[in-house]
Amino acid sequence: MSFDVPDGHGVIEVTGDEGGSMLLLAGDPVLLEANDGCGSVGWLAARAGTGCPGLSEVKYLTEWLSAPGLVPDPRTGQAEPPDPECLRPLLSLLASGRYVMTAAVAPHHLRVVHPRALQVHGWYADEELALVTTDAWPPHDHRAVRRYRDHIRAGGDLPALVVLFPTAESWVGYLLDGHHKLAAYEQAGVPPMVIRLTPQVPRPFRRDDLNRAWAAFSDRAPRDQDAALGRVFSYMRAESV
Repeated sequence: MSFDVPDGHGVIEVTGDEGGSMLLLAGDPVLLEANDGCGSVGWLAARAGTGCPGLSEVKYLTEWLSAPGLVPDPRTGQAEPPDPECLRPLLSLLASGRYVMTAAVAPHHLRVVHPRALQVHGWYADEELALVTTDAWPPHDHRAVRRYRDHIRAGGDLPALVVLFPTAESWVGYLLDGHHKLAAYEQAGVPPMVIRLTPQVPRPFRRDDLNRAWAAFSDRAPRDQDAALGRVFSYMRAESV
């Protein structure tokens, strides 16, 4: 499903492509992910400083996501995407433009990445989806997790996660909403329902953003990861406008 965000506030924006991307909150680069250029299993995820806001400080979602009524096809896992109006409080925080939305049960091979500092994670060919967390992980509200877990185990309406991807081909996305739900799915041993948002036209890296990001990320990168970070930013600069 394609839809327009004509008057987005630009609080949440993703730039880049399937080779690497960066999440900006309120205009500040806060998260990045990219292949480190050292083979098929080297993938980097980083957070830009402890002072950066968590997504919980800038997002708002309705309780609708707790039970959105998305019914997956038992064979494919695909579901009819929801009406964009149901997500309007969140969508209004995105940068203006045209987006594509899909909904499906995540593949069984799902990786959750919580970047506390610069890290290199191992990726494998049989992993089909990776989610970069944007808030505390694991979540602090254990009661909420247990409530979602019990609901999932009871076979009720599947709670939905909302994930922002840089392109339709990317297999790494940013978890905008659903950290407690994702933890509950993990405890229940059930693959989660994922609402996937993607800009219809990928947004290239902007050089000004990259310069600010380099200052933030390189300042807190462990010394043994300086080279990996340098390779990632070399790629990003080559793709920037």
